[in-house]
Amino acid sequence: MRLFGIITAFIILGTLSASAQGTYKPADRVFVKTSDYVKSFFNGDTPKKATVWVIGDLRDNINEVINNAESTPVRYRYWREDNRTLWVLDSVARTMPITAGVVVEDGKILDISVLTYRETRGHEVQSRVHRAQYYGAAITHNNSLDKPINGISGSTLSVISMKRMARIALLLHNDVTNDG
Repeated sequence: MRLFGIITAFIILGTLSASAQGTYKPADRVFVKTSDYVKSFFNGDTPKKATVWVIGDLRDNINEVINNAESTPVRYRYWREDNRTLWVLDSVARTMPITAGVVVEDGKILDISVLTYRETRGHEVQSRVHRAQYYGAAITHNNSLDKPINGISGSTLSVISMKRMARIALLLHNDVTNDG
């Protein structure tokens, strides 16, 4: 009888741990708070938020960049001071979104940083070495980056997601700064 109780306990514990495995969700890794990121690029101030509506050619270009992987937002919020814009964007890597901040000045990327990372692997896209590849990149006439971005083994989908956000930020920047 005692052996039966021990075996039953093991079966119950095994079942509980097996069902718990399907509910695993990685903890969000918050590298930088959005408010701190914004202040760091605008001399400690936070400019007023603005909105750009995604219509016409801008919508077509963004649809091309995201390749219908995600639904195209109707609008994007951003901060602007003179010819510098800052965008906080989300893009799904494998299963969870990455939140990144992209600062664009004069049509070129000044900074790109992962603000919150939610995937179980691939967080290496936040490394300074990887991010430095984007600095000075602009968008070409066919909506690609004008410089190559090296991948990271094991982080392919995260790198693709970061490139996508960089391209979108450049398209949005060019749209809002060309309207004068």
